[in-house]
Amino acid sequence: MARVNRRAVRWLRGELPDLVASGTVTPEAADAIRRHYDSRESSQANFGFVLLAIVGSVLIGAGVILLIAHNWDELSRPLRSTIALAPLIGAEVLGVFVLLRRDESPSWRESVAICIVATLGTAISLISQTYQIQGSFADFMCLWMLLSLPIVYLFRTTVGAVAYVIGTVTWLFAKAGWRFNDPAELCFWLLLLAIVPYYILLLRRDRASAAPTFLSILLVAATAIGLGCTAELTRANLGGVAYAGLFTSIYLCGMRFFPRGEGQRLHPLSLVGGLGIGVTAIVLSFEWMWHLPIASMWSMHGAPQAIGIAVELFFPAVAVALLAWIYGKRQKTAFSIAAAIMPLVAGLALLIANLAPPETRGDDSAYSMAAAIIFNVYALALGIELIARSVRANSVARANFGLLIIAALAMCRFFDSDLGFVTRGLGFIIVGVGFLVANVIFFKKRKGAA
Repeated sequence: MARVNRRAVRWLRGELPDLVASGTVTPEAADAIRRHYDSRESSQANFGFVLLAIVGSVLIGAGVILLIAHNWDELSRPLRSTIALAPLIGAEVLGVFVLLRRDESPSWRESVAICIVATLGTAISLISQTYQIQGSFADFMCLWMLLSLPIVYLFRTTVGAVAYVIGTVTWLFAKAGWRFNDPAELCFWLLLLAIVPYYILLLRRDRASAAPTFLSILLVAATAIGLGCTAELTRANLGGVAYAGLFTSIYLCGMRFFPRGEGQRLHPLSLVGGLGIGVTAIVLSFEWMWHLPIASMWSMHGAPQAIGIAVELFFPAVAVALLAWIYGKRQKTAFSIAAAIMPLVAGLALLIANLAPPETRGDDSAYSMAAAIIFNVYALALGIELIARSVRANSVARANFGLLIIAALAMCRFFDSDLGFVTRGLGFIIVGVGFLVANVIFFKKRKGAA
């Protein structure tokens, strides 16, 4: 559901009496229009109420904690435990009331769910401190997230789901800093996977609203962070292919499941996927990215490494399967072919880089250079295709993005090579002129169409 422009709605309401009087619209149609925008504005007001309620709950909780902390050391253990559990019990009692009497109100569900999650974390920390329960910050976050997960499903809370995803990433960072190459870090994927069913239910309810869009972007960010940690754990030289598969999958899912009409902006998920594809293509165009050192003593081995490798290969496999499915179904989905085949290009470059003798894989060689050249050509082709598609769609944004990819590629090569200053300067001038010419052409085309 798109955000309501309140100024435009007020203008439309002011025009409705004149439209009805002139016979342009019927009174019934005017009433239907009023009811439609009343419901839209009501949903936005509810969202604002949720935010205010969450902020108020946090402030009240912080104030209570500060008041109690003033005399905390002088209290007995049973009294401390009672104080630690009382807010949680009160929040749960309120939660039962909401489920029985206010279950249809998103504002009540979101506010109470966040209150329960906050008091749950407070109770865990206070009980642990009172009875000197040993454990790390990662253990605390893991327990907190596992106990908070049922609250997300029970209250159908998107804010709670956002807090859960942030908590899992926090746990991953805490776990990575606690011990080097701990296979337990792979449990991050199980924690993240636990929220996916709620995300799917949210998409089924209303995939066009802001809540699933924001949660989608947050899940993409969490997945990218987790993939980087997994690649560092396995050190199997699959990071480039894994990220190519991840962002291509995101791009194809955005284009296929969140389609937009002609002339409309792409869905944020498609934009994030496209941006990730462009950045990954530029990064993989450097030769040093294709230096493939042999796994060291710091790498995981055995079953944990096999699981990590399977996670890395999962994303390019999903991207290829999506592309095959879209083509097999002959779906009318307008997407960039160059962007869609990025995992295949990354796989080809990795295969060529692996042809180098084992003792030279960590250094510059003809094989690493060939892999880098493949991605230089690919990034150039991606930029050109985006420009060509922008001409057909009359999209200035796509044209600028395609030119930006080419400009970034040129900049990287100019600073990464032994070209002289004159050659570099001419290259930048040519790319800059391309930006200006493309924008002038598109603006003239739009002006003529208008």
